[in-house]
Amino acid sequence: MAVSNEMGSGIARQSTSQRGMAFLVEALVILAFLMFSLAVFVRLFVGAQLEGIAATRKSEAVLLATNVAEEFSAHPTGVVAQSETDGLDVVCEVEPQKRGAGTLYCATIVVSHEGEEVYRLLTSRYVSGGEAT
Repeated sequence: MAVSNEMGSGIARQSTSQRGMAFLVEALVILAFLMFSLAVFVRLFVGAQLEGIAATRKSEAVLLATNVAEEFSAHPTGVVAQSETDGLDVVCEVEPQKRGAGTLYCATIVVSHEGEEVYRLLTSRYVSGGEAT
């Protein structure tokens, strides 16, 4: 009987250590899955943040270009050629074209950020009788 008890306790110790090893393997698999999931979520949130910043910059660029276009519409020859607002550079190039009874002023308004074009707007205004007021 003593022999069988010793063999039984050896088997019990072996199955306990196998259970402990299975638990560690399962814990490592779960940890790896959680790390992978965390990496995916961080990447998604960073991408969303960058897209939000780009969308905000584009909205600001559209607003600036619209303001310059309104100014150009009021005074085609008096618009400022270059300006900088909130980190956005605005360049307005006006090209007069003489027509039969007046002048057609064409403006290209480009808004850029750190040398990269964010928004471009083309507009024009016809002024009869020569010079714009």
